Amino acid sequence: MNRLESFLIGLASGIATLYLVMHFTLVRGSDGFHFIPKLNAKLDVPYEDVRDFQAEHWHRRPALTMSILRARKGHLIDERTQRSIQKTTQQMISQARSVHQAGTSSVDNATAGPAALLAGHSNPLRSNR
Repeated sequence: MNRLESFLIGLASGIATLYLVMHFTLVRGSDGFHFIPKLNAKLDVPYEDVRDFQAEHWHRRPALTMSILRARKGHLIDERTQRSIQKTTQQMISQARSVHQAGTSSVDNATAGPAALLAGHSNPLRSNR
């Protein structure tokens, strides 16, 4: 094998490894190893051992938690922690909904305000010829 072939094999294996590290996290659970697809392609967490994770570990790693749940590998998270995550998620959703509802009502009021002011007046941009 000459130098060019060695270079091309090394280049291909490097690209493949980089792709795997950017798109997947290797998670070690109590039942073995799992490839979990990442939510965003990043070089942040290529490997995580979750066998002794507690609730605070999962709360500090929300991207990993969401990736595991999205991959339908929730069995890697213990039940007590799952309940805590569900409760926190439900609270966040209800807060987001209330903020969204408050935001849309203020937007409606803001857009209705100028329209109501201009309703009884002539358009200043039109000429009165």
